[in-house]
Amino acid sequence: MTSTDLKAYLGIIARMKGLLNSPEFEQTFTSLTASLPKSKQFLLRMELKRLAQPCNYFIDLRGHVDGAVKPYQYNDKTHYLDETAQQIFEEGIRDYGSYTLGVYEDVMNADNNYRVRHRKETEQHVKNKLELLRKGTPIADTLDELPRESNEETPAKLHKTVQFGLYITRREERMNFGIEVEVRHAEHTFTAMTSDISVSGCKLKVTALNGLTNGDIINLTLKGLEKEFALDLPEGLNYQVLEIEQHEKYLYIRLKRQNAEQQPQFNQFLQNYINGNKRRYKVNLDNVMDTLVTKGYEQYYLPRIHALPVFIGVNSGAVNCRFCLTSDSNKSVWHYFLDEQQHSVINRVLSVPRLKHLLNIKHTDRSCMLYCFTHAAKGKLYFYTATGYELATVPGLREMFFGFGSGKPSWKIFHVNLLKTQIQHSISASAIPGAIPEQPSALVLNMLQDMHYIATLTEVSAPDQRVYYGVHQYDLTKLPALNHFGLSKAEKPMPCEAIPTHYVNLRSESRYLYKTTVLIRQKPEGQVWQAFSRDFSAGGIQLECAEPVDFKKGEVLLLELPDLQKITTKHQLTNLPYEVMAVSKNRTIMNLKTAKIPEHTGKQFFSQLIQSNRSKLTLAEEKPKYPGLSDALRNMYLKALNNFVFFIHRYGLKHDITVIGRGAQEHSLYKLLRLAHPEKNRPDFMLLTKHNQLCQDIAAILKQMKQHDAAKPIECYIKVTKTTDGQFALSSHFDYEFSSADEHKQFIENALAQHTLFSFRFFVSRTDKLDAEYIAKEMNYISIYAIHKAKSLEEELLHVEGVVDVVDTSAELTTRFNLHLSEQQAQARLAILAQARF
Repeated sequence: MTSTDLKAYLGIIARMKGLLNSPEFEQTFTSLTASLPKSKQFLLRMELKRLAQPCNYFIDLRGHVDGAVKPYQYNDKTHYLDETAQQIFEEGIRDYGSYTLGVYEDVMNADNNYRVRHRKETEQHVKNKLELLRKGTPIADTLDELPRESNEETPAKLHKTVQFGLYITRREERMNFGIEVEVRHAEHTFTAMTSDISVSGCKLKVTALNGLTNGDIINLTLKGLEKEFALDLPEGLNYQVLEIEQHEKYLYIRLKRQNAEQQPQFNQFLQNYINGNKRRYKVNLDNVMDTLVTKGYEQYYLPRIHALPVFIGVNSGAVNCRFCLTSDSNKSVWHYFLDEQQHSVINRVLSVPRLKHLLNIKHTDRSCMLYCFTHAAKGKLYFYTATGYELATVPGLREMFFGFGSGKPSWKIFHVNLLKTQIQHSISASAIPGAIPEQPSALVLNMLQDMHYIATLTEVSAPDQRVYYGVHQYDLTKLPALNHFGLSKAEKPMPCEAIPTHYVNLRSESRYLYKTTVLIRQKPEGQVWQAFSRDFSAGGIQLECAEPVDFKKGEVLLLELPDLQKITTKHQLTNLPYEVMAVSKNRTIMNLKTAKIPEHTGKQFFSQLIQSNRSKLTLAEEKPKYPGLSDALRNMYLKALNNFVFFIHRYGLKHDITVIGRGAQEHSLYKLLRLAHPEKNRPDFMLLTKHNQLCQDIAAILKQMKQHDAAKPIECYIKVTKTTDGQFALSSHFDYEFSSADEHKQFIENALAQHTLFSFRFFVSRTDKLDAEYIAKEMNYISIYAIHKAKSLEEELLHVEGVVDVVDTSAELTTRFNLHLSEQQAQARLAILAQARF
């Protein structure tokens, strides 16, 4: 790349690069550089020679530019260029006469390259701030005055909303087909065009509604088809208006045909016409594409969900927390509520009185805060739990509970949310026309028939919160009064099972069943433990030991493979370092992975073994205890949740927040974002992103994270102020923006005293690879009719790098900083959220 000190002479370089091999070079160069010092002339000559050097670099711009990248052949080499790069490449070849370093640099520094754009935006951003500082304007006050970042660099649609668990199914295929129709409604007649059509419905494209509303019955005459075919429909066809949508300047009216069974001949004609022309006019894939995208984002989100879903059954008045859907991200919540015998106490934590209280909450957000700590004595573990409303009824015990409990290492705070569900939601619906929904097995349906509720437990505690709860004073002599909140040990708790979330394709590598002798040592010449392998992969191995062992997670062991050593002389299979990842409860089964060293002999050996014997090896498949139960629970949870999520996409060096995920019911943050929008009909994400600043901050967090790292929390505050004209002014703030703890505390205390304050915990996680099997059917169907659309959707999903799970912690924040304002703030928050309704 041309050095900085020559940037001022780029015009001369551009003029001369086409004359390098021309007899006019010396004369032209002398005339253009006559006023320059000899040293600069020398540097320019050297730079021109450098740019003219032959180049053999391959150019691959996939994921690095804003444009459609295609293969481009030049001199038996395949480059991947977009249209802009191809034009620059060809112009460079004409100027230099061949593929040179100058051509390569021109292509890589095109204006639509994300790296170039990022550099220019950064330079402009710094320039703006320096100019503002020169004028004496504080930088902190200028965020809203800075120009907004261009959205042209984001291939995906900005701030697209995905509703989890919503799959629009169709019984038949629809064909994109525009024909003229005559519409009759009451006394009105007007002409419209169809945008798609099927046997049982169609969609009209109009510029005005002409008095139509949802539910109206209208009559259509298919004038476009009648010009080509004798349809014999003198009275036309009756349709019902189902939905009216607006896209830009057009209105789209979705219609359902009435009494279609009375016209079987026309039905057969239209079905044959669609089957014969769907390759020509294309099948409408909107619902299948929407479902594929929804399922894709669900697959990114569910392994990173911070809440523990608890499925609650009700039978003859008896309440039972039957199952918990666990993952790597929420299993810590499951483990917290296990007693000294490893029995779950969740059934006692989510007691009938607490569930009844949540059900009696009138608004849709049935949630509360749960405060917990444990006490170990005489080999037993005692749990103390209390909700915010329970503590409010006994103020004397509340201060004691907070003051004493927050000093215990086991102090935790959970957000509890109660959702309604039904067994019909366990069915795996398909968006592919004519596909039969996948029903759970009879065994699973029988297990789920009494499931009516889902309670979610999300930990929202943090170490820096303890100091605020610890300030409460209490009388040590009255501590036995806290037994009021203790969970009874008089009876054995009702069983609650952990059901792991099932994902097919998230392992980084396949594992194979194989039994062979393994010798374990802690030191090269130390004690030997004998074990057998159960399965292995290139990067890990599972062992079954002959006796219980005391190895700990994270410990590095040395393995020897005496039997496998007999089949190889290339690899020395002794003292192979492996790290312990997990040990079973009976201490006999261990999962190990290769230790981090530059060249691991064990990894090399097993990679070669798998490659040479793949057809002979048996894949290790984990068989669930109840086949199909995990998928059924997942379906039920997706259709019930009211979470708020947003996804971080990465395109080259640029990160963007492009997709919002939500449940069937609106989350409080989603409502606030709608309230911030001038029209209040869609969320205004700019309230959070602050001209892409939030995205940059989250991108910096993601760069420090690995895929399996625990989520990093961020606390977000939305301050709401009522203006003189009765409107609401909203502003967002993040915990990391404050320069000190005192400034942070002062902001919150002032906001609680003078405004209404909402608080949200953002859990930032790095995503794993996508489980492609979950969306395979939809992807295959779309590929049949529009392979380019399938690739575009796959490209969008593959660029997801992070997911942010949002939990409302407003009640906990008020309790933490100003206990006496809890009720006042709660009522104010409800009143504001009520304004966000349509």
